[in-house]
Amino acid sequence: MAEKKQKKILIIDSDRFNTNTLRNELKEKGFNVLIVTSCQEGIDYCIKDIIDLVILELNLPDRDGLSFIESLRSFNNIIPIIVVSKRAGIDDKILALNAGANDYLVKPYYFLELLARINKEFRYRKNEEEHLLINGPLTIDYGGKLVFVNGKEIHLTNFEYKILFILATNLGKVVSYNELISSVWGNNGQDQNGLRVFLAGIRRKIEKDKNAKKLIETAVGMGYKMNIIEEVSEGK
Repeated sequence: MAEKKQKKILIIDSDRFNTNTLRNELKEKGFNVLIVTSCQEGIDYCIKDIIDLVILELNLPDRDGLSFIESLRSFNNIIPIIVVSKRAGIDDKILALNAGANDYLVKPYYFLELLARINKEFRYRKNEEEHLLINGPLTIDYGGKLVFVNGKEIHLTNFEYKILFILATNLGKVVSYNELISSVWGNNGQDQNGLRVFLAGIRRKIEKDKNAKKLIETAVGMGYKMNIIEEVSEGK
């Protein structure tokens, strides 16, 4: 398999000086780091890109950071959110954690403490993320976010990978149109016609191999499912 990709961390904070410093520190530790300054930019990035972890300040120029947590959790329960905020009140912590944040750190903080909390989140998800799914000719390397058909790497867009990931994690089950759309794009995302376009793109890439033609099935009027092909096994 190919070398695993860097973990991608999204920082949502309007304090550019401090976020630039944090970005440099995280890059030195081997992370790929993006910075945005508003809730809406943060949601847009989480929809269009594959983000591994979010560092969130609650005080943002367009909306309260709590609304980011609620919006993200409406369509994604996987991405860890670490709140790193000037708000030190216990009520703020409770509200953020109840909304779906995974951890809460008050500014000012020590970088090594934040790094420890980031690593804790990644360790917690290691067993779920860093393994392979093998389904007939299809192999998905969840840790590297890589897809292979009969050993040949297939290059998917971020949206195509997200769709395939959802179908693979619901192996043998029909995933409804609405569930796919909300999980990939959020509540105001594509319609069913847009989803069909992306599924067609996935099929064109995967089904070039004749052994992969039965992988994805359309459940007419309902959604899509990934069929179980021969024996399925998972392991590191």
